[in-house]
Amino acid sequence: MTAAAVGLCGLGSAALRAHLPALCRAEETGAAVIAGVCDPDPARSEMVVARTRRARPVPDVEALLDGSGCDLLVIASPPSAHLGAIAAAARRGVDVLCEKPLGVAEGDVDRLRELTAGQPSWLVATVHQYGHAAAWRVLERWLRVPARAGRPFRLEVEVERPGTDPLSAGGWRALGDREGGILGDHAVHYLALCHHLDNRSRVLDADNRGAPGRETAHVDLAVGPGTARIGVSYAGVRRRNLVALTLPDRGAELRWEDGELRRLRDGVPGRGRPVGALSDRQFVNDLYGALYDDLLGHRDDPAWRERQRRETVEVAGLLAAALRLSHGAS
Repeated sequence: MTAAAVGLCGLGSAALRAHLPALCRAEETGAAVIAGVCDPDPARSEMVVARTRRARPVPDVEALLDGSGCDLLVIASPPSAHLGAIAAAARRGVDVLCEKPLGVAEGDVDRLRELTAGQPSWLVATVHQYGHAAAWRVLERWLRVPARAGRPFRLEVEVERPGTDPLSAGGWRALGDREGGILGDHAVHYLALCHHLDNRSRVLDADNRGAPGRETAHVDLAVGPGTARIGVSYAGVRRRNLVALTLPDRGAELRWEDGELRRLRDGVPGRGRPVGALSDRQFVNDLYGALYDDLLGHRDDPAWRERQRRETVEVAGLLAAALRLSHGAS
């Protein structure tokens, strides 16, 4: 496998805490080389360059695409800048891995569809790393047979945060109208997981209340023969994540709450087992390693590329629908 030449656009907290460690490990294994970086802050660019083998800093994404020789552009800039960078890469035929979320502005999903339709072999993938968590894989396996049989299920998600991430660069998470707010920051991860369960999932209802940076929101979805409700809040008092899958006809429930996975039968809890917690920043950052292993190991697989392209557009469509409905309810 030839090492992918990677250009890294945007050097905020996601890049420094998650992308860069994963890419540096890929450099060590020969799977990738970081060819160039860009960021509005030159000091950040210089700091990142010092941690890589051969990357050089450039002033913007156009210079990165034209001057670094990259064949994979990683976009870790604020959401409102995503689509412009994606379009610049598409014009040059450079593959893209973009941070979530996509679909935050009117017309974004249509533009994504145009870009992917115009270049059938081009790759645009999104950072939806939660699907690589071992506990989620257990939930998927647990649901596989009932879902295929058309039996009902219920997926409940609760995310609690005491405000936006204090480690985030630039404070974009509190800019709900422009950057997607809590739906684009947290709910989109679970929209992607619902899409994993059934790629025909659709948004039924959504609501968003409260001041930017302290809002509470929910999204209701139809997911195959089941339903899902995603509740997310910046108005919490702690960091907490719950994913609960219920099979009502079996009286069975599987609960992934922070660092524990537990099965219940008729409301009686069984023995729990320790797992990684989505409320743990380091665990979430470490999932990028599995995401890059998947990406770099399958970039030459046409079927995998097509699945990623579809997921990118369709999950962006789910988020756009949720944002549209939530704006109408506010």
